[in-house]
Amino acid sequence: MIGGILVKAAFAACLVSVISYFQYHRRGKQVLLTTGRLAYFFTVAAVFATAGYFLSLILTHQFQYTYVWSYSSRELSTPLLVSTFYAGQEGSFMLWTMYTSLIGIFLVLHSRSKGYEPEVMTFFGLIELALLLMLIVKNPFLYVWESWPGQVASGFVPVNGRGLNPLLQNYWMVIHPQVLFSGFSSMGVPYAYAMAALLKKDYKNWIRPATPWLVLGATILGTGIMMGGFWAYETLGWGGYWGWDPVENSSLVPWLFCVASIHTTLSQRKTGGFARTNLVLAIMCFIMVLYSTFLTRSGVLGETSVHSFVDPGMWAYWLLIGMMVTFTSLSAVLLWIRRKEIPRPAVRQSLYTREMALFIGSTTLVACALLITAGTSSPIITEILHGTKSAVDTSYYVATILPLGILIGLLAGVGQLLWWNRASRADFWKTLRTPALLAAGATLVLVFFSVREPLVALFVFAAAFSLFANVQVGLKIARGNPKFAGGSVAHIGLAIMFLGFVASSKYDRKETLALTQGKPVHSMGYTLTYTGYRAIDKERYAFEVNVESGKQRYTVAPIMYYTSYNDGLMRNPDIANLYTKDFYLAPLSLEQKNDSAAVQNVELKRGETKMIGKLRITFVEFDFPVMQKAAMLEGKEVRIGARLLVREGSGKEQPVTPAKIINAGEQRDEAVRIGDSYEITIAGMHPDREAKENSRVEIAVKDIQAGAHEGSSEGDVLMAEASEKPFINLVWSGVIIVVVGFLVTIVRRGQEARLTAGAAAAAEGE
Repeated sequence: MIGGILVKAAFAACLVSVISYFQYHRRGKQVLLTTGRLAYFFTVAAVFATAGYFLSLILTHQFQYTYVWSYSSRELSTPLLVSTFYAGQEGSFMLWTMYTSLIGIFLVLHSRSKGYEPEVMTFFGLIELALLLMLIVKNPFLYVWESWPGQVASGFVPVNGRGLNPLLQNYWMVIHPQVLFSGFSSMGVPYAYAMAALLKKDYKNWIRPATPWLVLGATILGTGIMMGGFWAYETLGWGGYWGWDPVENSSLVPWLFCVASIHTTLSQRKTGGFARTNLVLAIMCFIMVLYSTFLTRSGVLGETSVHSFVDPGMWAYWLLIGMMVTFTSLSAVLLWIRRKEIPRPAVRQSLYTREMALFIGSTTLVACALLITAGTSSPIITEILHGTKSAVDTSYYVATILPLGILIGLLAGVGQLLWWNRASRADFWKTLRTPALLAAGATLVLVFFSVREPLVALFVFAAAFSLFANVQVGLKIARGNPKFAGGSVAHIGLAIMFLGFVASSKYDRKETLALTQGKPVHSMGYTLTYTGYRAIDKERYAFEVNVESGKQRYTVAPIMYYTSYNDGLMRNPDIANLYTKDFYLAPLSLEQKNDSAAVQNVELKRGETKMIGKLRITFVEFDFPVMQKAAMLEGKEVRIGARLLVREGSGKEQPVTPAKIINAGEQRDEAVRIGDSYEITIAGMHPDREAKENSRVEIAVKDIQAGAHEGSSEGDVLMAEASEKPFINLVWSGVIIVVVGFLVTIVRRGQEARLTAGAAAAAEGE
């Protein structure tokens, strides 16, 4: 009740703020400006009060609230308990709203000093208004009896919550989403400034106050993207840091538009050109955030994304569409109305000028963004054209983005070697010679040792050329005025990151190994010895493997465990950093040997039949009645079974239902016996609520007779995938250097904006 009132109060205040700011733009009455400002500050206070109240419900275990029950539990540590604030859709929208309102406070002060407050806050307030409306529709304060009417008694309070998805129980969960959503929030500022420029008919001056926000947004969002990449690499067991999943792409696309906008605004500041382009790109930074949010949170990609949100409900689905249509239409209408007024100054167009290099580079970045958007949207496109959803293979992204990546690398070097409004071919080729020769030499060395594919060789050349060119220019700038070196530093980081992409992913090595306990195994120049496993907590086990490489000795301990949260086997890799490379060990399964039984695991889809020894087994469906769902909410013992049809040899088919019994976070097996020969238990359950035909069960069939007669004197066998990631640290080092370059640029652009504002104020005083 309290939370809902606070959200609605924030919505009402934000509506007053937007109307007041817009009316001040039209009528110029001071009372309207004051009202708009105070109403926005009240909105921020109400949003933070809502967030504080919501967090208090989580920290005090108020499990009568559906959201709190769904994502938190008494067993979680305090940092992870706090992270459940944004683990679900409702909470993540609240986090987005909170950071947007916080940025708005600084934006009020910043735009006020630049003379843009009413216009900027009109559009930024509209963004806040839309997010608050989403919180009204996707109410995080629903009670469990409101979510499951007729199944849960009114006023009932569960004794414990369902808990946080084990995949999210990691320190990155505490950091990464907050950085990412603050990046999404910052993307609204360039949109607001571009729309304010259209409203004020000021197509020139808006660039200077907007540029620091563009660089800040690119810095925060880019940092969040690579944090996610490191999380995936370190914990999730992808074997890499990028998988071209829609959730990853949804962050990358607006970032590419933002970086493209940074480059073209630089050109407008110097030459006055690209005024239309800059307005469109700044607007697209936020529009693509909205479109990406729709793709990942509307449920349209639920069947084709590994971690996209499921169907949010009809009202939220249409509200997401409405947000896209509203903000896109507003910008399109204003751009159309002002199309003849936007100046198009004559700019000297030459291949040997920096403005041309910046324009081509920005165009290439936009092309990358559009191709990634098309690939991510392929399930929607194929459903419209063919009636079925189909996601593109990751090879699509490699085939389309790699050639553009080569061009980006080359332009990142060429652009630094060129000067504004200067078209001297001789000077250009003279400065080009040294970095080009060094890059060619480095590429030839790599081709001799490992690089074989022509496109990859060109990518290496482009990255090396960018590195040498920017080092050459950066050193000259640093000797003069270091604060102007931000662009060179960022491009150096980009070049190092590109080289890391090639070295770490294109030429990694991997093998699947069977590690028998106590027996050394030689692979890829390493000696691996599995020594056994140890319990970390009541669910998780670490499987210790000694790794020897020359004189180096390491112990890696990948984690593998069964979790009752999603009734499946969870796997987390472990990494040994060997100076210039990583040794990466991802666990697959553990085959336990003993003298009493032989066990075989098999996975079955719903309706699928398989032979296991003499048994013919068909998976019918999961057995999870409504009463059991209610028992789960109440924290009571829960029985989840799998209905099977089993026939031994030529005997009669019989229905059996092995089950998992879950109570207070502990789980045990309820096995079924087939005669005197077999015993069946559930090893893992993977229900699909959206498409039940895709539900899967993993069963363990124990051949009692075979185990009694055969026996085994061998130790347990750990199945694992070992891989070597050469020069992976180049990727992480490149990311850090890019961020440093952006930070240097933020400081410089912020100083320039303050100087410009001071000069304007002095001129007005005179």
